[in-house]
Amino acid sequence: MTSAAQTSKDSNQARNDQFSYTKISESRIIRWLLAGIILVLLWVIIAFFSRSTILEVVDAFIRLSTEGDSSGFLLIDHVAQSVFIVTLGFCVAAITAIPIGIAIGRYRVVDSILGPVVEAMRPIPPIAWIPLSLLIFASLLYSQIFIIWVGAFFPILINTTTGVKRTEPVHVDVAKTFGASESKILGSVVIPSAAPEVFAGMRIGFGIGWMCLVAAEMIGSNKGLGYLIWTMQQVGWTGAVISSMLVIGLIGFVVSFFLLLIERRLLRWRQGVSV
Repeated sequence: MTSAAQTSKDSNQARNDQFSYTKISESRIIRWLLAGIILVLLWVIIAFFSRSTILEVVDAFIRLSTEGDSSGFLLIDHVAQSVFIVTLGFCVAAITAIPIGIAIGRYRVVDSILGPVVEAMRPIPPIAWIPLSLLIFASLLYSQIFIIWVGAFFPILINTTTGVKRTEPVHVDVAKTFGASESKILGSVVIPSAAPEVFAGMRIGFGIGWMCLVAAEMIGSNKGLGYLIWTMQQVGWTGAVISSMLVIGLIGFVVSFFLLLIERRLLRWRQGVSV
């Protein structure tokens, strides 16, 4: 009797698991279909106002990839330039923003000193820094890295600070009760607790930094996706403009997906992180 009941229970559990898996798969398919429909509708709207067709965009993409622009640069050259610069700026922003955010969120003295400075600087749009960066830095590369840093720094900083401040005080008190040092509390309690917000800030920061780079390249550059869009607009090649925009969106999606994948691997304890 016991064996039969256990077998029946296992069979029901297997059916329930299969049903849950089927529902999850169907839900994902529906979400992807809805996303595809929205993208098609957006393309119809863009095509209507730009008076371009999908064939013109594909032709422009192929020509840029094989023949290049008027300067002889291929599409991959522009992509590599933009990705290289935004990676440098984003890494600098993460390296500087995360420690400062932890300090502001953890220590009231630091918060009282740097908090007002951050709140005063944060509302300034990153694009507004472009003229000043061109005056400060002799190198165009450093100027673009600075603009990306400005765009990515504040989202990472604010999210890190918020995550640290949301750490449960009882967890810190328990660690202190067991004699944990301040460095141990930071490494074992505060930082793991703030990690979800830090990753969210990094995703937002990269997106803003990516947009800032494209804007900076439009103003002063000789290579990059922003420069490519600007020059193609000057010559009236709409298909090349749209194809470059699609490449920008695709790169942003891939990077966001990659960061989400890292977050899911590192923060297995957190529920609701999906890729």
